[in-house]
Amino acid sequence: MRGRSAAVVILLFVIAVVVQTTLFAQINLVTPDLVLLLVIILCLTRIRPEVILAIAFTSGLVVDLLGPSALGLRAVVYTTVAYIGIRTRDRADIGRVAVALWAGVLTLIGVILLMLIGTLFGQSSLLGENTLSRLILVPLANLAIAAAVAPLVVRLVDRDKTAFRYP
Repeated sequence: MRGRSAAVVILLFVIAVVVQTTLFAQINLVTPDLVLLLVIILCLTRIRPEVILAIAFTSGLVVDLLGPSALGLRAVVYTTVAYIGIRTRDRADIGRVAVALWAGVLTLIGVILLMLIGTLFGQSSLLGENTLSRLILVPLANLAIAAAVAPLVVRLVDRDKTAFRYP
């Protein structure tokens, strides 16, 4: 990853972390997981897989440090989702709808893993109050956002104006 791409990735993550931990933390409704979505979208770029996994782990630790969850919980989940995203990214580059669906499915996997691992470590319950709404609304929100911003993020990070030129 070159200097400009690294700066763009860092800036995008700072914005995602700040928006997620400040603005979305005040909203009582289920909100999108912007940091997880950005990790998923970075799987579509030309960044080396090892760097993507390191970014996923680091961003998960930052969100854990700023939030009420156990340290390392989101880091494990984000890294796992990034690994699955890297392994399946060739199925997502056929169109904007495919990218959105792919991001929604990966977000659903992330939410399920977060619930499972959180339950194991006493952070949340699988039968909690907002379990069903989190399973439905978070992936749908990330799906909608991915459809809108994934091509732009990939173009910014890769510095390639021809990347994702589909309607």
